Amino acid sequence: MTNARKVALECLLTLSHSSTSIASVVDSAFKRWQVAGRERRLINGLVYGVIRWQKQLDWVLDQFINPGFQLDDRHRNILRLGAFQLLHLDGVPAHAAIFETVQLATSHLRRSRGRKTAGFINAVLRSVQREGATLTYPQLKTNPTEHIAFSLSYPTWLVQRWLETRGVSWTLAFCRASNQIAPLALRVNTVRTKREDVCQSLAANGIVATASEIAPDGVAFGNRAITAFDTAGEETLKDILNREDIYVQDESAMLVPYLLSPADAKFIVDLCAAPGGKTTHLAHLMGNAGKIVAVDVSAEKIAFLKKNCRRVGARNVETQIMDATKADLGFMRRADAVLIDAPCSGFGTLRRHPDIRWNKTLEQVRALSEIQYSLLKNAARHIKPGGILVYSTCSIEPIENEGVVERFLTDYPMWTVENAQQFLPEVPPSILTPQGFMQTFPHEHGVDGAFAARLRKKV
Repeated sequence: MTNARKVALECLLTLSHSSTSIASVVDSAFKRWQVAGRERRLINGLVYGVIRWQKQLDWVLDQFINPGFQLDDRHRNILRLGAFQLLHLDGVPAHAAIFETVQLATSHLRRSRGRKTAGFINAVLRSVQREGATLTYPQLKTNPTEHIAFSLSYPTWLVQRWLETRGVSWTLAFCRASNQIAPLALRVNTVRTKREDVCQSLAANGIVATASEIAPDGVAFGNRAITAFDTAGEETLKDILNREDIYVQDESAMLVPYLLSPADAKFIVDLCAAPGGKTTHLAHLMGNAGKIVAVDVSAEKIAFLKKNCRRVGARNVETQIMDATKADLGFMRRADAVLIDAPCSGFGTLRRHPDIRWNKTLEQVRALSEIQYSLLKNAARHIKPGGILVYSTCSIEPIENEGVVERFLTDYPMWTVENAQQFLPEVPPSILTPQGFMQTFPHEHGVDGAFAARLRKKV
């Protein structure tokens, strides 16, 4: 059997020296170590958990380590693994967590040095076991930035930004919700089947699914269903997720295609299309009639998009490889609608991608807003009068959302906002902003944070 904690440690060490995503690092480790079944789930839980709670774990550990003592990356990550199990994994007995962690630290050392290291690791983790859960963080009332940053494990600059723009209550609620593991959601391929039929077929595998409360084509799962997924077996799970009649996608993302009025369109362009979630949804809402041109700057991502289109039978999709910020987009002058699902910080997806919080800076977010504006500006030049442009992100940052749209409307007064409510009549009112935009938050709606605006070029 694979030593799950050893594999998790190797993943953490790789991530500490790389900007590669957690998913790709973990998947690579699974292949290298030939990991399967329960070991996969444990490794996933350890790696994602340590990354998610990294700042809190370091703060707790530092209470029991001499300030002058320097830890190398390996031993810092070993201690994080141990502390995470003690503080956040109820199913792991404390004695087992400590023993396995000590073994990680000493397995590659000589005996004399190993005994000394074992003593150090054991002493720190025993202290965490006794006192870690009762430590007093900086007070919320007097120092909300450090309280939230350390207790909920977020970069100080992000917490400070959210406190300034959203307030204490919102920041606390958002950070807590974004530390939860995101539930699985599926979009039903309505060209092939009905939502109730998908729910019935999943039930036949012991998985209880219910209709999404916000997405017309969505299927959501409760905790019992997730447990069923965990115990269904690797092959059964693989068969379910590779079915032609479903697509794994967050419910918030399922709302965006409706803003393009796809049922009435004959020609739609998706300018930042990969990996194809919204592209394939548009194809299904068009009944595979008309034409969609899916554009992306990456040939590799376009290849993946094509694979997804084939799997779910999205047959009216053509592809082009180009940089939509500066390419000649003359081909889309006859398009009824254009989607720009822009590259963004991804702060709305922290439940799924906890590493994002550590890999982004304010300067990078500002740079992304310039790319987003360039996409809007270049696309606007080629859209016919009366044409529709939908701008969306998976961010919760105003600088990437309302700020980009408002800047665009100021510079291009021939464009106007059309209220998203007209196209999303069944969603909870809180999803629709006073300006007519769509905005979701994990703590308010139980889905990823996402933003979308529908714009029309005046005739």
